[in-house]
Amino acid sequence: MAKKGRRERGAALAVAAALLLAAALLAGAYRFAERTLGPLVTGDLNPAYTSRVYAAPKVLRAGDPLSPGELAGRLGRLGYLPGIPDRPGVFREERSSTSTARVEVTLRAFEHPFVRATPQRIVLDIAEGRLEGLRLADGAPLVEAALEPEALYEVSKAGRVRRTPLKAGEAPAWMLDAVVSTEDRRFREHRGVDPRGILRAALRNARRGKLAQGGSTLTQQLAKNLFLTPRRTFKRKLKEAALALYLDARYSKDEILRLYLDTVYFGQDGPVGVFGLSAAARHFFDKKPAELTLAECATLAGMLASPGRFDPRRDPEASAERRRVVLAAMRRDGRISPAEERAAGVAALRLSANAALRPRAADYFLAYVERLLDERHPDAHLMARGVTVHTTLDPWLQEAARRAVSKAKYQGALVALDPADGSVRALVGGKDYVTAPFDRATRARRQPGSAFKPFVYASALTDPDGGKPAFTAASLLEDATRTWEIPSGTWTPKNYDGVYRGTVTVRAALAASINAASVDLAAQVGAARIIATARRLGLTGELRPELGLALGASEVTLLELTGAYVPFANGGIRFEPHAVDAVLDSEGAVLEARAGTSERVFSEPEAALLTDLLREPVRAGTAKGLAKWGLAGVSAGKTGTTDDGRDAWFIGYTPWLVAGVWSGEDKPAPLRQTGASGAMPVWAEFMAAALPPDLRAPDAPDPWPRPEGLVTAEVDPSSGQLAHEGCPTRREELFLEGTKPSEDCALHKKGMFGRLRDFFKKRG
Repeated sequence: MAKKGRRERGAALAVAAALLLAAALLAGAYRFAERTLGPLVTGDLNPAYTSRVYAAPKVLRAGDPLSPGELAGRLGRLGYLPGIPDRPGVFREERSSTSTARVEVTLRAFEHPFVRATPQRIVLDIAEGRLEGLRLADGAPLVEAALEPEALYEVSKAGRVRRTPLKAGEAPAWMLDAVVSTEDRRFREHRGVDPRGILRAALRNARRGKLAQGGSTLTQQLAKNLFLTPRRTFKRKLKEAALALYLDARYSKDEILRLYLDTVYFGQDGPVGVFGLSAAARHFFDKKPAELTLAECATLAGMLASPGRFDPRRDPEASAERRRVVLAAMRRDGRISPAEERAAGVAALRLSANAALRPRAADYFLAYVERLLDERHPDAHLMARGVTVHTTLDPWLQEAARRAVSKAKYQGALVALDPADGSVRALVGGKDYVTAPFDRATRARRQPGSAFKPFVYASALTDPDGGKPAFTAASLLEDATRTWEIPSGTWTPKNYDGVYRGTVTVRAALAASINAASVDLAAQVGAARIIATARRLGLTGELRPELGLALGASEVTLLELTGAYVPFANGGIRFEPHAVDAVLDSEGAVLEARAGTSERVFSEPEAALLTDLLREPVRAGTAKGLAKWGLAGVSAGKTGTTDDGRDAWFIGYTPWLVAGVWSGEDKPAPLRQTGASGAMPVWAEFMAAALPPDLRAPDAPDPWPRPEGLVTAEVDPSSGQLAHEGCPTRREELFLEGTKPSEDCALHKKGMFGRLRDFFKKRG
């Protein structure tokens, strides 16, 4: 009996301890909720976070292109002052000529996830367009040094938040219904946390094999939006659930909806964050919330999923499609009639005048970054949460790109990538972001015309399996009118100049961008192989398996087309173009970081051969006009033109930079432009500003290395075979090892010395 009594007393004590612990936890949770939710009572809901977006640090390495003027300009942008460099932010320059200088500078400290700061006094020697020497002030050599990154953008700082609290009953019923139908259908049934919704989201994610949908209720979103970081941790989810339960117990459903709409993020107006329905109604429609129409309410409710992606000014089409999704959800739930759904779905929006939009440096690039973050973190609204975003932008190059595009005759776009890793160094999506915010660099899909041809020639001249390719630069192609059978009937490709040359070499066909010869090559190589090459190089859009593919009949974006040229420039390595290096939350934790993946798609000799072929349009083909800018000896690339000059392209590169330009109108129209007249001058203006003059001089050394695995031989272009003394024309051609022709030219008779040489060769 005594034993039994002790067991019962022990059990009672355990229960009492558990109850005390639970009470303590509940009390702690209550105090946490009261302390955290105090702003709800006072109405002081302005976020105190500051989000910052930084450009990339400028890394200085010996041997890299650099002029004294560029260095002085970069230091000036960062606020460095001339003087005795005995403290950070001061530099001293000694020039012996416009292109030669010795610069001593004390660099500032900075923090970056991938680049190490050099907060020391250093010396730079610049000559002949390059950084020739880099060392510490005491003479110790340096491998590299780095200038601190420029701050591109700062948002959500106290005093930079636009918010007017909603009054009770001020939000229209349409807005409340739209939010509930799209964000949380069971909002009025659950108690702040919805187990059924969590289970449903988990099942959908399991079926899709990825985290595609969350189970957060609208109340949980309110808790997260107000008080929690965007970091996805189990601890944060527990806090979020506790706050949601408390909110639901203390406030009515209508009060929670009002608080949610009072604090939710609707994007940016320049450096000002737009928070809450009142501010959003005024910013987008110049109305009070009670005056909003059904179409306007559905538009704003649709923006909650991704303010950047569904902004009606930035992307009217995406915004309209999202509006229709919201209206369909409202009709499904019986909140509007089918007739109301149809009328609101096609209603024209009267957006407020956007003169209040403030121009920012690198507008298109920043909008692209915001869109990327919205897509990767769809429920976080990172730009309102005190994050630090480290981007890949080079402000010096961005300014050069902006100036170049501003000179385009038609609407234009430009992308510049670093061939060393695929970083986006400059991105301009149009002439003026404020009046035309649609990003033509990353969002417009257009036919590339002949700018697609390098992928056809790469398919013929390389072998991904390491075997012997079927074609060489000296192989002959048929340049003649010919009718081909295609799925829709027949097709007779025409040369742009109307001239047909009979037979031409692969090199000559690419240099002059000859359509008929290129289609002949594509027919021999096969559409499947060409598509496989384009896919390996990064083209992701639809590529139709037909001969028109060879002339650029499928649509691409400027960013992906430019990225596909990167392996030509860097020795055969494919990188995914990227604009964001890392994102840190308000506490410094890493939310995302670039993985830095790469893939070899060509061997070094293959990439060098393709580059040599793509230098031919610059030497003597469709891009020979680059000589006007002094770029003939340092550039490779390809023009592209679509029917009636609707689209003009030039994708080109130097050993240090890959850039692409598109020129045209948003609504395709005959413009009578070509790649050489419409796009190439913009590219040339940009590249001439990006490269020091010494590297563009006629007597500058050839910057293109020739790796092992390539051989040269004299060939007769008429036959593609080895030239001899009887051949009237000869050309030294480049070949992969093992692909050089073995036969002498059979089109021309050999002279006496040639016949004697053959005689003794046969005799051994």
